[in-house]
Amino acid sequence: MIRNGIDSALWPYARRKAHGGPPRLLYLGRLEYEKGVHDAIAALPRIRRTHPGTILTIAGDGTQQDWLVEQARKHKVLKAIHFVGRVDHGQLVTLLHDCDAAVLPSHYEPFGIVALEAAATGAPLVTSNVGGLGEAVIDGETGMSFPPRDVGALATAVRAALDDPTAAQRRATAARKRLNSDFDWHTVAAETAQVYLAAKRREREPLGRRTIVEHALPDRG
Repeated sequence: MIRNGIDSALWPYARRKAHGGPPRLLYLGRLEYEKGVHDAIAALPRIRRTHPGTILTIAGDGTQQDWLVEQARKHKVLKAIHFVGRVDHGQLVTLLHDCDAAVLPSHYEPFGIVALEAAATGAPLVTSNVGGLGEAVIDGETGMSFPPRDVGALATAVRAALDDPTAAQRRATAARKRLNSDFDWHTVAAETAQVYLAAKRREREPLGRRTIVEHALPDRG
């Protein structure tokens, strides 16, 4: 397996600074059902009980935006959510630098490049542990994770990040460090070159085949 990567130089790192206002959460990505944005919206009332005034900014566009607005209205948090639509690179970096946590609650995620981009900027990560997000984030070490579709666990993970900003910053620093070692393009290129070299030398072992178990059909005679 060779991981994807990003050019971290395009995502400047910044340590969190106390902004004196209510906690700021950020979702960035497509507004589609499988991204689980509605779970973040559903978790917001629980988060605001222990962290009053918490704001969720949703950056991105997609087919589910109108439905997400209705979900925000249903959970009575519409005024606490800012739908900012598609933003350019500079605006996105600013949002990442200003947030207290980047929340990525995907139900399905092949890899999760957005998590790497957030980590590069130093934003504390709170993500589901599905698919590639489980590769990108090590729970308790480089971010906080929760099972997909579990609104209660999502709220708990966000509260953990907000309860202890120092620990959240420590995890964010570890995420940036891991990014520069495991997901750097130089590392990805070197690993890719090694695969081609091994193939050229025919060093790869053949894949084993799974045994097919045959079941006798019932006698219908």
